[in-house]
Amino acid sequence: MKRGVWRLARIAFLFVALGSAAAAEVTGLIKEIFSIPSVTGNEQFLAARIAGFLPKTAALSADNLGGVYLKLGTAGGPAIVAPLDEFGYVVSGFAADGYLTLDRAVPPPTPIYDSFLLGHPVVIMAKAKPVYGVVSQPSMHLLTRERRDQLARDLTLDLVFVDLGVRSEAEARAKGIEILDPVTFWPDLTTLANEQWSGPALGQKALCAALIAAAQEMIPDKAFAADIVWAAQSRFPARGTRASLGLTRVRAKLGAAKAIVLDTIIADHGPNSPFLGKGIVLVLAKEGPSKVREAVEAAALQKKIPLQYRTGVESPLLAPFASDGGDAVGLALPVRYAGTPSEVVALKDVRALASLLAEIIKEGRLK
Repeated sequence: MKRGVWRLARIAFLFVALGSAAAAEVTGLIKEIFSIPSVTGNEQFLAARIAGFLPKTAALSADNLGGVYLKLGTAGGPAIVAPLDEFGYVVSGFAADGYLTLDRAVPPPTPIYDSFLLGHPVVIMAKAKPVYGVVSQPSMHLLTRERRDQLARDLTLDLVFVDLGVRSEAEARAKGIEILDPVTFWPDLTTLANEQWSGPALGQKALCAALIAAAQEMIPDKAFAADIVWAAQSRFPARGTRASLGLTRVRAKLGAAKAIVLDTIIADHGPNSPFLGKGIVLVLAKEGPSKVREAVEAAALQKKIPLQYRTGVESPLLAPFASDGGDAVGLALPVRYAGTPSEVVALKDVRALASLLAEIIKEGRLK
C-alpha cells in the first residue's frame, strides 16, 4: 500500500466508524459523509472516509494533492472524476478576547457568500477533534448607516468573528485550534418535500456519494475497467489558466484519453436553466462526435434515465480533459440555490447519477 493511502487510513480513525465496504444506497452514503469537512487544501478527512467505504483489497492510491484513486480492472478504461473539496474557510488569527478571524483559500462561489456567515454556527476542524463556534451578529440598530449597508451589501471577512464562548486567546488556543484549521458551516441536513434535501455543500457531497455507490457495485467484478478519482484541490486554478488544478493533476497522472467529469449546475434559475428532478445534465464542451457522449447516452437509454443538455459551458473541471484532443463530457447534478449554505438536490437525480455511472462502466463502451 502506498504512503498516501496509509496516511488516509490513519486519518480515518478520527471518526467513530469507518463505514462498511459493503454496497450502500446512495442516500445513506450522503448522510455518512455530509458532516465531514472537505475544505480545499484540507480534504484529508473526507478522503479517509471514502477510502474506508472501499474494500481493503481495492487498488487504491493517492496523488500529491490528496486525491483518492481507485483502479478498476485493466488499463484502457475511462477516467471518472468527482471533486473532493467544498468551499470553506480557514482560521486566520486569534483576537485578544478569544474570537477567531477567518480567511479563504479560494474565491467564494457567489459574491455574497460571506454574508451568509453572520449569526450562523460553524465547525472548526482542529487536529484532535471538531470545535464548535458561532459567527457574531452585530446589533444592527447600534451601527451607523454606512456600516449597516456594508454588512448587508458588501461584507468583508475583516468584519467576521467566530465566538467560541471563551474570553481570551489562551482559552481559544487551549481548544487545540491552530492557524489554517478548516472552518465550515454547521452541517445541517434538511429534509424537504418530494424527496429533496438541503444543506451546505450538499451538491458536492452528493457527487462523492454517487461515485462511491457506483464504485462499490463494480469492485467485486474484475472484468470492468475504469479509473475512478475523487480529486482534491479542484477549486484552485492551474497556473496561468482557469482550469482546475486538481483535475489538471488527475489528467497528468492518468493520461486518460476519455473522461467523465462530475460537477454541479445551477437549477430552477429561469426557463433556460436545467430543472431539479428532471434528469442529469450532460455537459458538452463543444458540438461534434464523441464516443464518451455516445456511451453516456446509450447507458441512459438502457436505464431509462432522462438527460438534460448544455453545450459550450465553460467548466474549469472539464477543461483539462477536453483540451489537447481529449474526449470528455461532464455529468452535472442539478442544484437549486447552488453556492449557498442551502443547496437543494433531488434524491431521484442523485440515484440516477449513481445508476448511470455504474451502467457506463458495466457496459465497457469506453474501453
